[in-house]
Amino acid sequence: MIQRVQTIYLFLAAAIMFSMIFFPFVEMVDADDRYYRFDLHGIYEGMGEDARLVQSVLPLRFLVFVIGFVSLLTIFLYKRRILQIRLSVFNLILQLGFYALFFFYLYHATRDIEVETYFKIPVVFPLVAVILTYLAIRNIGKDELLVRSYNRIR
Repeated sequence: MIQRVQTIYLFLAAAIMFSMIFFPFVEMVDADDRYYRFDLHGIYEGMGEDARLVQSVLPLRFLVFVIGFVSLLTIFLYKRRILQIRLSVFNLILQLGFYALFFFYLYHATRDIEVETYFKIPVVFPLVAVILTYLAIRNIGKDELLVRSYNRIR
């Protein structure tokens, strides 16, 4: 049943993760007033077209796409609720792994230079996706219990 509430939760989690492509996560300014931007395309020094790529974050981009696609795939497995729960738990672990990888890149980008770090709103998008995925897992579990109770009555 694709019209369940967990479908909305999983779709919103996927949409939030895919929207991270368009926004910077962190802006940094060092003591010499050099500007750094950290987004899914990399860590850049400078602004606009003159920006120079300092560090690539390709694994982070790959992880965001995998999280989004697993969320979308999970929606269409509504007839196999146990598999749906397992994929959602796997996706939850990947979303938490996003933060580990994100802070790893942030640490390595800022360890050699003294910068003021300004976190942007998209940093909390994976946390919102974690909450939505958790809510989806709970509702999928409720559906599974409901179906099992109907089978027990027969």
